[in-house]
Amino acid sequence: MQFNLKDDFLGFIGTTEFLPKDFDQFTSTKRLRQLFLVLSNNILKDACFFSKYEQRKLSSFNLRQAFIYKINQLLPSNILKQTNKIKSFNFCKNSTLIINAYKNKKSFYISTTNVKLLNVAKLISYCYTNNEIQLLLDKDLLFHEFVYQKVKRLHKNKEVKDLGNAISIKGKNVNSLKIYTSWKDIQTNKPNIKDELEYAIKSIKNENYEQVYLVYPKANDFKRHIPVYVDELKNKNYVIKAIPYSLRSTIR
Repeated sequence: MQFNLKDDFLGFIGTTEFLPKDFDQFTSTKRLRQLFLVLSNNILKDACFFSKYEQRKLSSFNLRQAFIYKINQLLPSNILKQTNKIKSFNFCKNSTLIINAYKNKKSFYISTTNVKLLNVAKLISYCYTNNEIQLLLDKDLLFHEFVYQKVKRLHKNKEVKDLGNAISIKGKNVNSLKIYTSWKDIQTNKPNIKDELEYAIKSIKNENYEQVYLVYPKANDFKRHIPVYVDELKNKNYVIKAIPYSLRSTIR
């Protein structure tokens, strides 16, 4: 499988940012940065978490500066003097030495009892490649995790499983539901859903699911459910829908 950096990943390499194209209410670089910081929380939760305040404030700066700020913030106070306001994103000498030691696998002891040090070490390892600060995350994974967390909160009384390429929802006296997610720009008149539709057909034919939702980000030309009918399933009781899923909660 071949990947296209601009189409398949979100994040940054140095000062170059890889952000999605404008869609729905995400019509500015600031909002698109904020979206990335929110979505990255689900992926980087073992290393860092951007609060609502940080998401809003740091979206005024490029992503490189945002993550440098976060690394500085996580460093112990006896190494880095922290300030209340975000003014500068330059490393102090001592913090730079620690980061370089970690990157070069030199003597940099991290006690597992010190969660904060462990977190910053993880974040540094995620963000530094070839002596350059960068972070690229698969946008399908970002969207999948966002939907999964939302669905899990919404269906607390049901069994919600992350199947890797799909999400399964099962409960007593209700039809099982399977959700396939993909970050695509869907055009209502000509939706590009062939791959996900093939997965849906297999789930209905081979796994006894009666409902399968194909979930994509809500966009300017994709605001309503699109029912999908398949000839080879005409003798089965099934529901397949392409569903627009809003990301607006990330900028509220």
